[in-house]
Amino acid sequence: MYAGIGAEEIHCTISGYCRTRLFEFPGIDFRPAGDEPHHEIYVSPSVQACVTSNLTDYFVNSTCSKHYAISPGLRHMVGETDEKIKSQQKNRVPVFLIIEESDQLTPVEMNRGECSIADEVIVEDGKKVPMLVGGREGGKFIVTCATVDGAWPELPNNQQLVNMILAGVRVGQQTTDPIRKFLDMNGLVTDDGRFVIMMRPKASAGVITSTPMDSTAYRDRVSEIRKAISAMEQDIGAPHMALLINAIYRDEDKDDAVQRLHYLQLWQSLVEAGPRWLNYRGYDIRHDNVVVAGKKTLQQLTEYRDDIAHWWTDTIDGNFLADLQRTINELIRRKYF
Repeated sequence: MYAGIGAEEIHCTISGYCRTRLFEFPGIDFRPAGDEPHHEIYVSPSVQACVTSNLTDYFVNSTCSKHYAISPGLRHMVGETDEKIKSQQKNRVPVFLIIEESDQLTPVEMNRGECSIADEVIVEDGKKVPMLVGGREGGKFIVTCATVDGAWPELPNNQQLVNMILAGVRVGQQTTDPIRKFLDMNGLVTDDGRFVIMMRPKASAGVITSTPMDSTAYRDRVSEIRKAISAMEQDIGAPHMALLINAIYRDEDKDDAVQRLHYLQLWQSLVEAGPRWLNYRGYDIRHDNVVVAGKKTLQQLTEYRDDIAHWWTDTIDGNFLADLQRTINELIRRKYF
């Protein structure tokens, strides 16, 4: 994928994850008499939160995570954000809420084409072209892309702790408005301390496969679908089946909020329609430790439904959405095909 810019495949071992989020500390008109120190408001092994009025100084001297030190993109964005906000708030000192995540991961060897290394700045038609935000001349960056059969680390989910911190700030500042977020950047860390840019689809479950068919198989499949639709039409008047059929259809909208809502609609429709209209006769369609289709059990799909509904995960995992769809597809196939 990166051959055009001279990238080379490399082998590396992923052993860490880092993420930095920068928010406005809301509801304050701050006019300090002098330099104000940074104030930690939460500290744990994986998540740290700090309030500061001196953004660049905080990151330069931070010992919470290595993200700023190893990511040229984060350094560039922090500096750019600091200058922009200061220019907008000339009569007062801006105050920032910084939430940093730093996790040690079970080491994963990436040796099947998942990782490439390339120049941060290349020369194209005699002009210097940065290949990433904050790219440096002579610098190199590593990028990894999730593949269908390649290795990928198990990433942490610290969203509940982050939500707790944001809730504490909102209540303490007595604000009902959303807390403005200036930047949100993450990445992986190799076992020798190098930063790795992730390219992992958030709302895709991988490569779409196709089944080879000759004319006979094609006609047989069309006939199967025709008969199944006719049978489904007889049940469409049932409220739960109508909800399920409506929930299955969706436009190709990649917006995270739409994907999240779609998951909730699919899950609710499955729970209501499954036992009666799809003839599911297992223990409990919400908590059965059975894989109907895909890789996730019904219980895992339910637990993820709770994560989505309560915002314990900040972005939807397309693998769960795809497995929920596969589960519904399989139950419908068993009854109507």
